[in-house]
Amino acid sequence: MSSDYDLPAYLRGLIDYNRKETRTVVGLHSGTSADGPTALAAHMTGSGRDTTVDILACETYEYESPLRERVFDVFSRETATVDRIAQADNAIAEFFAATARRIVAEAGLDMRDVDLIVSYGQSCYQVVDGQRPEHNWLGDKAVTAFLDIGAGGVIAELTGITTVFNLRQRDIAAGGIGVPTVPYGDWVLFTHPERHRSIHNIGGIANPTVLPAGGSLDDLLAFDTGPGNMIIDAIVDWITEGKQAYDTNGRIAAQGTVSDVLLAELMDHPFIRQPPPKGAARQLFGHEFSRDLVERGRALGLSDAELVATATAFTAESIAYAYREFILPRFTIDEILLAGGGANNHTLVEMIRECLPSIPLDSIESLGFPVQAREVLAMMIIGNETVQGKPGNAPAATGAAKYVIAGDIAPGEGVVS
Repeated sequence: MSSDYDLPAYLRGLIDYNRKETRTVVGLHSGTSADGPTALAAHMTGSGRDTTVDILACETYEYESPLRERVFDVFSRETATVDRIAQADNAIAEFFAATARRIVAEAGLDMRDVDLIVSYGQSCYQVVDGQRPEHNWLGDKAVTAFLDIGAGGVIAELTGITTVFNLRQRDIAAGGIGVPTVPYGDWVLFTHPERHRSIHNIGGIANPTVLPAGGSLDDLLAFDTGPGNMIIDAIVDWITEGKQAYDTNGRIAAQGTVSDVLLAELMDHPFIRQPPPKGAARQLFGHEFSRDLVERGRALGLSDAELVATATAFTAESIAYAYREFILPRFTIDEILLAGGGANNHTLVEMIRECLPSIPLDSIESLGFPVQAREVLAMMIIGNETVQGKPGNAPAATGAAKYVIAGDIAPGEGVVS
């Protein structure tokens, strides 16, 4: 009778992974803000709610020029040609592979210590039927789709490490919209036996995962509330002529007064009032939207600081609206814990606190997790389930018809020197 070790090397690797009590996993993720990948190295054990995570190192590595400019090229309908997208797919993967090596060194490890890489890639494009009529190219409807670039096969080849990637497509095939992607990981990491929590990520897009005390995956609620940092970042980049990529600690917004007129117009956006399940495509609140907002603000006579303050208030008020209309009628919330870059924007955090004064507000740092680690950690937990042949999506959040194994697997062939 043949043994496991008569099997191909890639199958032996998967078997070895499942037999290990403790695995060393690297996660890579760059979201809609597209600052560059957050990389995290951790020891992981178990699966499902029995998963444990010991963070070894976590850093964000900004894209370098000219790659950063080329990444934003593929976000725009005006410049996103097929050849640019194809090249960006591989170029970003090369950057991610180098980033994996950097975070492993930062953790004091060797690549030979790594059992798995989980790469979310760079969020690029999302199409959901009904959000934008110009997407309805197949008859009278749009095909629900999501494009994350940063080819997993390239990462596996350049590092030699088995890589899980493309985490959304199976959920979409099962009838979901593929987003939010992270609720499974949130459920594993943050569910409390007695406290009703909402983990609210403020990246480029903002999204809560509502976790009832001791609840199952079927009990949670997660969706995109609208813009997070995306509009703020775009305006700051323009008014500083590229000297600042974001509003550090919300200092610019703190100097301005919110325009109630413009804020009311922004809050009338149909996505804000759309009930969940829903996911906000980057293009909904991307550069075109931000440019129109600036033009409208200039017509109203707003200063730079007033524009940033109003964009910041839009994020805060759209988050609060989601709680008032879609969450609090269904759930008791004992605390909101913020994650993502927006959790470091003091002005934004204070605006949210003022909009929702009855709910205690803190960040996941109170639980010992860096605010930038939430999404990449959640992806790593999903990838850990994938290699074990277990589901990692959350149909209660995405609308999928069933639980599915999330992600593709690109087998590693041994560490590349």
